[in-house]
Amino acid sequence: MRIFLAEKEITVPAEQINLGSMQQRSEAFTAINPMQRVPALVLDDGTVIAESIAICRYFEAFHPDPPLFGRGAVESALVEMWNRRAELHLLFQLLPSSSICTRR
Repeated sequence: MRIFLAEKEITVPAEQINLGSMQQRSEAFTAINPMQRVPALVLDDGTVIAESIAICRYFEAFHPDPPLFGRGAVESALVEMWNRRAELHLLFQLLPSSSICTRR
């Protein structure tokens, strides 16, 4: 999120959530995002947008330059293709090993 916002030259107020102390599982944060995951963007009207890509797409719609999700059908599709490949073929491969690093 920070890199995306910096590339767009967008500044938004942010509240740090302490993952080490499991702050994302607090009642206050659960009221914002019942899935207890970060990041979560709370809009002025109370709408909550969670998930990094969804939040980035929200900002892209309001600040289209520079275009970080491509311009036109082909560029947008290629960006989406590489995002999905990273998720499905890279990140999902790392998930089994991440259980070694979790606290019990």
